[in-house]
Amino acid sequence: MRERPSAGAGNAPEVTVMLVDDHAIWRGGVKSMLEDTEFMVVAEASSGKEAIEVARQARPQMTLLDIRMAGGDGLDALVSLKEEHPRMAVVMLTTYDNPTYMARAVAGGAAGYLLKGVEREELIGALRAVAEGEMLLAPQDLVRSLRGISEQAAGAEDLIEPLTEREHEVLRLLATGLSNRDIAALLFVAESTVKTHVEHIIGKLGVSDRVQAAVWAARHGLVSPSETDPS
Repeated sequence: MRERPSAGAGNAPEVTVMLVDDHAIWRGGVKSMLEDTEFMVVAEASSGKEAIEVARQARPQMTLLDIRMAGGDGLDALVSLKEEHPRMAVVMLTTYDNPTYMARAVAGGAAGYLLKGVEREELIGALRAVAEGEMLLAPQDLVRSLRGISEQAAGAEDLIEPLTEREHEVLRLLATGLSNRDIAALLFVAESTVKTHVEHIIGKLGVSDRVQAAVWAARHGLVSPSETDPS
């Protein structure tokens, strides 16, 4: 998934989407909202368990996933989906404005957390942000979630390629919830330079987006609890 314009589908590359919710009416509503955009619904599932099977066949680039569903919890499905499809972007779309659920979603591999009832333009804008690799979570939500993650014992997954000193610096700043523009201002470099660093970091870590790069940083001790304190 590459860059696309901020408004209107235009010539933006198509992004395939799977909808996972146990209410067919809700899935139909979201599908209607995504019509005439670059987001094409190619698969639907009514439970977390079904989503895992459907994803193996459809291989969507992005999944919109509910949390509480009959026949399979969305947070459990999230972990399985990311294990099998690490490059898939998964956005939780739920009625639950719950910090614990949000933290579990971030730790499990979600690229974002949206509440049902979101307006069409806000939803499409959020999906475009995720597709472009931007941070969908608010900084305070990210750092609140990372506080719990940083306290867990972390595995020492091997890097696909070692990070440079500058990439380590950018990763630490990214994990505090800063945007590319903010990081560029702190490092006295162009925003485009930071964007390139972030793309390289995501590739070297083998993660799907900047949220999961931040999770990796927390799990590997690159961000201290004080740096992820939203107070």
